[in-house]
Amino acid sequence: MARFASIDLGTNTFRMLIVEPQAGSLFHVVYTENRMTRLGEGFSERKDITAAALKRSIASLRHFRNLCDEMQVDHVLVFGTSALRQAENRSAFLKEVKQETGFEVEVLSGEEEAYYTLMGVNLIFEDQQKINDPMVLIDIGGGSTEFIVSRQNQPEFLLSTDLGAVTLTERFLHTDPPLPEALAELTHEVKKKLLSLSMPLPQEGLFVGTAGTVTSLAAMAMGLSRYDPQKINRFVLEKNIIENQFEIMIQNPLSEWENLPGLEKGRADILIAGILILRSIMDTFGYDKIIVSDYGLREGVLVSRFKDQFQQGKR
Repeated sequence: MARFASIDLGTNTFRMLIVEPQAGSLFHVVYTENRMTRLGEGFSERKDITAAALKRSIASLRHFRNLCDEMQVDHVLVFGTSALRQAENRSAFLKEVKQETGFEVEVLSGEEEAYYTLMGVNLIFEDQQKINDPMVLIDIGGGSTEFIVSRQNQPEFLLSTDLGAVTLTERFLHTDPPLPEALAELTHEVKKKLLSLSMPLPQEGLFVGTAGTVTSLAAMAMGLSRYDPQKINRFVLEKNIIENQFEIMIQNPLSEWENLPGLEKGRADILIAGILILRSIMDTFGYDKIIVSDYGLREGVLVSRFKDQFQQGKR
Protein backbone atom coordinates (compact mmCIF):
# COMPACT_ATOMS: atom_id res chain seq x y z
CA MET A 1 0.00 0.00 0.00
CA ALA A 2 1.29 3.45 -0.93
CA ARG A 3 2.45 5.76 1.83
CA PHE A 4 2.22 9.54 1.82
CA ALA A 5 4.02 12.15 3.91
CA SER A 6 3.53 15.86 4.46
CA ILE A 7 6.10 18.07 6.14
CA ASP A 8 4.99 21.49 7.34
CA LEU A 9 7.85 23.97 7.74
CA GLY A 10 6.24 26.28 10.27
CA THR A 11 7.70 29.43 11.78
CA ASN A 12 8.24 27.68 15.12
CA THR A 13 7.86 23.96 14.41
CA PHE A 14 8.51 21.49 11.60
CA ARG A 15 5.80 18.82 11.63
CA MET A 16 5.87 15.55 9.70
CA LEU A 17 2.94 13.21 9.10
CA ILE A 18 3.12 9.80 7.38
CA VAL A 19 -0.14 8.09 6.45
CA GLU A 20 -1.52 5.36 4.24
CA PRO A 21 -5.06 4.97 2.84
CA GLN A 22 -7.33 2.72 4.87
CA ALA A 23 -10.62 1.06 4.04
CA GLY A 24 -13.51 2.60 5.95
CA SER A 25 -11.69 5.87 6.60
CA LEU A 26 -9.51 8.23 4.60
CA PHE A 27 -6.19 7.23 6.11
CA HIS A 28 -4.30 5.50 8.87
CA VAL A 29 -1.54 7.46 10.63
CA VAL A 30 1.72 5.54 10.36
CA TYR A 31 3.97 8.07 12.08
CA THR A 32 4.03 11.68 13.22
CA GLU A 33 6.77 13.85 14.68
CA ASN A 34 7.35 17.51 15.54
CA ARG A 35 10.71 19.29 15.70
CA MET A 36 11.15 22.78 17.10
CA THR A 37 13.41 24.71 14.72
CA ARG A 38 12.29 28.32 15.34
CA LEU A 39 12.72 29.04 11.63
CA GLY A 40 11.32 32.57 12.10
CA GLU A 41 13.77 33.48 14.85
CA GLY A 42 14.66 37.18 14.72
CA PHE A 43 11.93 38.09 12.20
CA SER A 44 10.68 40.88 14.46
CA GLU A 45 13.85 42.81 13.50
CA ARG A 46 14.99 41.41 10.14
CA LYS A 47 13.21 39.07 7.73
CA ASP A 48 16.18 36.76 7.22
CA ILE A 49 16.54 33.12 8.17
CA THR A 50 19.52 33.08 10.54
CA ALA A 51 22.48 30.75 10.19
CA ALA A 52 21.45 29.02 13.44
CA ALA A 53 17.86 28.52 12.24
CA LEU A 54 19.15 27.16 8.93
CA LYS A 55 21.38 24.67 10.75
CA ARG A 56 18.50 23.46 12.94
CA SER A 57 16.22 23.23 9.92
CA ILE A 58 18.64 21.21 7.80
CA ALA A 59 19.27 18.79 10.69
CA SER A 60 15.54 18.26 11.17
CA LEU A 61 14.88 17.78 7.46
CA ARG A 62 17.73 15.27 7.13
CA HIS A 63 16.11 13.35 9.99
CA PHE A 64 12.73 13.45 8.24
CA ARG A 65 14.35 12.39 4.94
CA ASN A 66 15.86 9.33 6.64
CA LEU A 67 12.53 8.44 8.26
CA CYS A 68 10.72 8.67 4.93
CA ASP A 69 13.30 6.38 3.35
CA GLU A 70 13.19 3.88 6.23
CA MET A 71 9.38 3.79 6.20
CA GLN A 72 9.25 3.48 2.41
CA VAL A 73 7.19 6.60 1.80
CA ASP A 74 6.12 6.87 -1.85
CA HIS A 75 5.05 10.53 -2.00
CA VAL A 76 6.42 13.40 0.10
CA LEU A 77 5.08 16.96 0.10
CA VAL A 78 7.17 19.62 1.84
CA PHE A 79 5.71 23.10 2.21
CA GLY A 80 6.57 26.37 3.91
CA THR A 81 4.27 28.95 5.42
CA SER A 82 4.66 32.38 7.02
CA ALA A 83 8.41 32.44 7.68
CA LEU A 84 9.26 31.36 4.14
CA ARG A 85 6.71 33.75 2.66
CA GLN A 86 8.49 36.62 4.41
CA ALA A 87 12.15 35.56 4.33
CA GLU A 88 14.30 37.78 2.14
CA ASN A 89 16.85 34.97 1.83
CA ARG A 90 14.19 32.39 0.96
CA SER A 91 15.83 31.35 -2.32
CA ALA A 92 19.12 30.56 -0.60
CA PHE A 93 17.28 28.56 2.06
CA LEU A 94 15.32 26.53 -0.50
CA LYS A 95 18.48 25.84 -2.48
CA GLU A 96 20.32 24.65 0.63
CA VAL A 97 17.43 22.37 1.60
CA LYS A 98 17.37 20.85 -1.90
CA GLN A 99 21.13 20.25 -1.90
CA GLU A 100 21.27 18.77 1.61
CA THR A 101 18.05 16.72 1.70
CA GLY A 102 16.67 16.42 -1.81
CA PHE A 103 13.40 18.00 -0.71
CA GLU A 104 11.66 20.42 -3.06
CA VAL A 105 9.86 22.91 -0.81
CA GLU A 106 6.66 24.59 -1.97
CA VAL A 107 5.92 27.93 -0.33
CA LEU A 108 2.16 28.29 0.22
CA SER A 109 0.40 31.64 0.01
CA GLY A 110 -1.57 32.72 3.07
CA GLU A 111 -4.81 31.91 1.26
CA GLU A 112 -3.57 28.45 0.26
CA GLU A 113 -2.50 27.78 3.84
CA ALA A 114 -5.93 28.78 5.11
CA TYR A 115 -7.71 26.62 2.52
CA TYR A 116 -5.68 23.47 3.20
CA THR A 117 -6.02 24.01 6.95
CA LEU A 118 -9.80 24.04 6.52
CA MET A 119 -9.68 20.83 4.48
CA GLY A 120 -7.76 19.16 7.30
CA VAL A 121 -10.00 20.42 10.09
CA ASN A 122 -13.11 19.32 8.21
CA LEU A 123 -11.93 15.73 8.73
CA ILE A 124 -12.61 15.83 12.48
CA PHE A 125 -16.29 16.50 11.76
CA GLU A 126 -16.59 13.79 9.12
CA ASP A 127 -20.04 12.15 9.15
CA GLN A 128 -21.26 14.58 11.83
CA GLN A 129 -24.28 16.83 11.36
CA LYS A 130 -22.46 19.81 12.86
CA ILE A 131 -20.32 20.23 9.76
CA ASN A 132 -23.44 21.68 8.09
CA ASP A 133 -23.30 24.64 10.47
CA PRO A 134 -21.22 27.69 9.56
CA MET A 135 -17.67 27.47 10.90
CA VAL A 136 -15.16 30.11 11.92
CA LEU A 137 -11.70 28.54 11.99
CA ILE A 138 -8.53 30.18 13.31
CA ASP A 139 -4.98 28.91 12.90
CA ILE A 140 -2.57 30.67 15.28
CA GLY A 141 0.96 30.06 14.06
CA GLY A 142 4.41 31.33 14.88
CA GLY A 143 4.41 34.02 12.19
CA SER A 144 0.79 34.43 11.15
CA THR A 145 -2.82 33.77 12.09
CA GLU A 146 -5.29 32.59 9.47
CA PHE A 147 -9.04 33.17 9.58
CA ILE A 148 -11.39 30.96 7.59
CA VAL A 149 -15.19 31.14 7.39
CA SER A 150 -16.83 28.11 5.80
CA ARG A 151 -20.25 26.58 5.13
CA GLN A 152 -20.92 23.04 3.94
CA ASN A 153 -17.17 22.22 4.02
CA GLN A 154 -16.29 25.01 1.59
CA PRO A 155 -14.56 28.32 2.36
CA GLU A 156 -16.51 31.55 2.02
CA PHE A 157 -13.78 33.82 3.40
CA LEU A 158 -10.01 33.37 3.83
CA LEU A 159 -7.61 35.83 5.42
CA SER A 160 -3.99 35.54 6.54
CA THR A 161 -2.67 38.11 9.04
CA ASP A 162 0.80 38.81 10.45
CA LEU A 163 -0.25 38.03 14.03
CA GLY A 164 2.20 35.31 15.06
CA ALA A 165 3.21 33.95 18.46
CA VAL A 166 6.95 33.97 17.71
CA THR A 167 7.16 37.45 16.19
CA LEU A 168 4.93 39.04 18.85
CA THR A 169 6.93 37.39 21.64
CA GLU A 170 10.14 38.83 20.20
CA ARG A 171 8.62 42.30 19.84
CA PHE A 172 6.90 42.67 23.21
CA LEU A 173 7.78 40.06 25.85
CA HIS A 174 11.33 40.51 27.08
CA THR A 175 11.12 39.58 30.78
CA ASP A 176 10.25 36.41 32.70
CA PRO A 177 7.50 36.64 33.78
CA PRO A 178 6.32 39.39 31.39
CA LEU A 179 5.65 42.86 32.77
CA PRO A 180 1.98 43.96 32.97
CA GLU A 181 2.66 46.96 30.75
CA ALA A 182 4.21 44.69 28.08
CA LEU A 183 1.15 42.44 28.16
CA ALA A 184 -1.12 45.48 27.88
CA GLU A 185 0.89 46.83 24.94
CA LEU A 186 0.79 43.48 23.15
CA THR A 187 -2.95 43.10 23.74
CA HIS A 188 -3.55 46.62 22.41
CA GLU A 189 -1.51 45.87 19.28
CA VAL A 190 -3.41 42.65 18.56
CA LYS A 191 -6.86 44.15 19.15
CA LYS A 192 -5.99 47.16 17.01
CA LYS A 193 -5.04 44.80 14.19
CA LEU A 194 -8.21 42.74 14.60
CA LEU A 195 -10.45 45.81 14.57
CA SER A 196 -8.80 47.03 11.37
CA LEU A 197 -9.75 43.85 9.53
CA SER A 198 -12.97 43.58 7.58
CA MET A 199 -14.07 40.07 8.49
CA PRO A 200 -17.60 38.68 8.22
CA LEU A 201 -17.46 36.34 11.23
CA PRO A 202 -20.84 34.74 11.99
CA GLN A 203 -21.80 34.41 15.66
CA GLU A 204 -23.81 31.24 15.09
CA GLY A 205 -22.27 27.88 14.29
CA LEU A 206 -18.84 26.54 15.24
CA PHE A 207 -15.76 28.41 16.45
CA VAL A 208 -12.77 26.11 15.88
CA GLY A 209 -9.04 26.46 16.44
CA THR A 210 -6.00 24.52 15.29
CA ALA A 211 -2.18 24.63 15.69
CA GLY A 212 0.08 24.70 18.73
CA THR A 213 -1.51 27.32 20.98
CA VAL A 214 -4.97 25.76 21.15
CA THR A 215 -3.79 22.13 21.04
CA SER A 216 -1.36 22.80 23.89
CA LEU A 217 -4.10 24.43 25.96
CA ALA A 218 -6.38 21.45 25.34
CA ALA A 219 -3.67 18.94 26.26
CA MET A 220 -2.86 20.92 29.41
CA ALA A 221 -6.54 21.17 30.37
CA MET A 222 -6.75 17.36 30.16
CA GLY A 223 -3.38 16.88 31.87
CA LEU A 224 -2.17 14.57 29.09
CA SER A 225 1.17 12.99 29.91
CA ARG A 226 1.25 11.65 26.35
CA TYR A 227 -0.16 13.70 23.50
CA ASP A 228 -3.14 11.98 21.84
CA PRO A 229 -4.60 13.65 18.71
CA GLN A 230 -7.88 11.78 19.04
CA LYS A 231 -8.42 13.21 22.52
CA ILE A 232 -7.52 16.68 21.26
CA ASN A 233 -9.91 16.57 18.28
CA ARG A 234 -13.29 18.13 19.19
CA PHE A 235 -12.20 19.00 22.75
CA VAL A 236 -14.04 22.14 23.87
CA LEU A 237 -11.95 24.83 25.56
CA GLU A 238 -14.07 27.15 27.67
CA LYS A 239 -12.90 30.74 27.99
CA ASN A 240 -12.55 30.48 31.78
CA ILE A 241 -10.11 27.56 31.36
CA ILE A 242 -7.99 29.67 29.03
CA GLU A 243 -8.08 32.60 31.46
CA ASN A 244 -7.08 30.43 34.43
CA GLN A 245 -4.13 28.94 32.58
CA PHE A 246 -3.06 32.38 31.37
CA GLU A 247 -3.01 33.76 34.93
CA ILE A 248 -0.71 30.95 36.07
CA MET A 249 1.69 31.72 33.25
CA ILE A 250 1.94 35.48 33.64
CA GLN A 251 2.32 35.36 37.43
CA ASN A 252 5.12 32.78 37.53
CA PRO A 253 8.51 32.40 35.84
CA LEU A 254 8.78 30.02 32.93
CA SER A 255 10.70 27.45 34.95
CA GLU A 256 7.67 26.89 37.21
CA TRP A 257 5.17 25.97 34.48
CA GLU A 258 7.03 24.94 31.30
CA ASN A 259 6.93 21.28 32.37
CA LEU A 260 3.18 21.15 33.00
CA PRO A 261 1.56 17.96 31.59
CA GLY A 262 0.38 18.47 28.03
CA LEU A 263 2.69 21.35 27.15
CA GLU A 264 4.85 20.56 24.14
CA LYS A 265 8.57 20.94 24.80
CA GLY A 266 9.98 24.09 23.23
CA ARG A 267 6.66 25.93 23.03
CA ALA A 268 6.41 27.45 26.50
CA ASP A 269 8.21 30.72 25.75
CA ILE A 270 5.79 31.68 22.95
CA LEU A 271 2.58 30.34 24.51
CA ILE A 272 1.72 33.55 26.36
CA ALA A 273 1.69 35.53 23.10
CA GLY A 274 -0.33 32.76 21.44
CA ILE A 275 -2.92 32.88 24.22
CA LEU A 276 -3.11 36.66 23.98
CA ILE A 277 -3.93 36.35 20.28
CA LEU A 278 -6.61 33.77 21.08
CA ARG A 279 -8.09 35.81 23.97
CA SER A 280 -8.16 38.95 21.84
CA ILE A 281 -10.01 37.15 19.04
CA MET A 282 -12.55 35.75 21.50
CA ASP A 283 -13.04 39.13 23.19
CA THR A 284 -13.26 41.09 19.94
CA PHE A 285 -15.74 38.79 18.23
CA GLY A 286 -17.70 37.53 21.24
CA TYR A 287 -16.79 33.83 21.50
CA ASP A 288 -16.86 32.08 24.89
CA LYS A 289 -15.53 28.67 23.84
CA ILE A 290 -13.51 27.08 21.06
CA ILE A 291 -13.51 23.57 19.59
CA VAL A 292 -9.96 22.25 19.18
CA SER A 293 -8.57 20.36 16.19
CA ASP A 294 -5.23 18.58 16.05
CA TYR A 295 -5.86 18.07 12.33
CA GLY A 296 -5.03 20.96 10.07
CA LEU A 297 -2.56 21.91 7.38
CA ARG A 298 -0.62 18.62 7.10
CA GLU A 299 -3.75 16.53 6.72
CA GLY A 300 -5.46 19.05 4.46
CA VAL A 301 -2.59 19.16 1.98
CA LEU A 302 -2.49 15.38 1.71
CA VAL A 303 -6.21 14.75 1.27
CA SER A 304 -6.46 17.63 -1.23
CA ARG A 305 -3.43 16.78 -3.37
CA PHE A 306 -3.96 12.99 -3.32
CA LYS A 307 -7.76 12.99 -3.21
CA ASP A 308 -8.27 10.12 -5.65
CA GLN A 309 -5.84 7.79 -3.87
CA PHE A 310 -7.43 8.41 -0.47
CA GLN A 311 -10.96 8.04 -1.82
CA GLN A 312 -9.99 4.67 -3.33
CA GLY A 313 -8.56 3.57 0.01
CA LYS A 314 -11.78 4.56 1.79
CA ARG A 315 -13.90 2.26 -0.38
